[in-house]
Amino acid sequence: MRALAETLMKGRNQAMMVVVVAAMLPLLYWVSAAGVALITLRKGTSEGVKLLCWAMLPSLFWVLSGDPSAVMVILGTFVLAVLLRQTVSWQKVLMATLPLGVVCSLLLDAGLAPLLDQIAASVQQLASERGAVFQTWSEAQVRNLLLGVVSAFQVASMLGCLMLARSWQAALYNPGGFRQEFHQIRLPVVMAVILGLVLLASKIFGIDLSRWFTLILLPLVVAGLALVHALVSKRGLHKGWLVATYASIVFAAPYMVTLLVILACIDSLMDLRSRLPAKN
Repeated sequence: MRALAETLMKGRNQAMMVVVVAAMLPLLYWVSAAGVALITLRKGTSEGVKLLCWAMLPSLFWVLSGDPSAVMVILGTFVLAVLLRQTVSWQKVLMATLPLGVVCSLLLDAGLAPLLDQIAASVQQLASERGAVFQTWSEAQVRNLLLGVVSAFQVASMLGCLMLARSWQAALYNPGGFRQEFHQIRLPVVMAVILGLVLLASKIFGIDLSRWFTLILLPLVVAGLALVHALVSKRGLHKGWLVATYASIVFAAPYMVTLLVILACIDSLMDLRSRLPAKN
């Protein structure tokens, strides 16, 4: 990865070659998005725009093929990179994921409506045959949940590409810088309280948030993971704690995600990093 970052920083032609080739290849558009973000973070918005235009050209081919993921992730990552460069605030980046997610949801709803309808109908039929949990859900709810998960995944990809680009920049010019930044990520108190209350109200009053539920969880989960990384580092704990955390997200997602959301909200209110002592 370091060699790839060095290639991107050698010059415009080398960077152009990397982002164009990566955008052309299936499932490698994230490399193109991270490359555009790296140039934007290091050399400024004007250089980033020039590289973005080249990265978008092959990405448009995928749009014509019915897959807008490459265009959305590359463009969204660039927007987040510009925001991070101007504000130097991961808090503002996390806050920006919500409006970005809304835009993604609207675009996906408009561009992939027939496919979403088809998948929702298939899921609903399968659930009714096997008595799955979705049996009590309407086809519209299943569709909204599917749309919400896909939209949140796109935004998570943008955020992941930006973090990859920032880690590349830190590895080349400021070793350890990104690690320190990531450990300090906390949601603003107002944002954490609002998101927490929205989730709680939806549970108590039965508000249908199927389309937005995953998107609302995303910044809270990221902040919770940042807290876990910070505490493991501060207490000098074994890396196995991080492995166990991510494994729990895969194999016990509802419970681990709930715990991360609670930790993120408490951390925003109490700043757990400063309260817990470091290892002697």
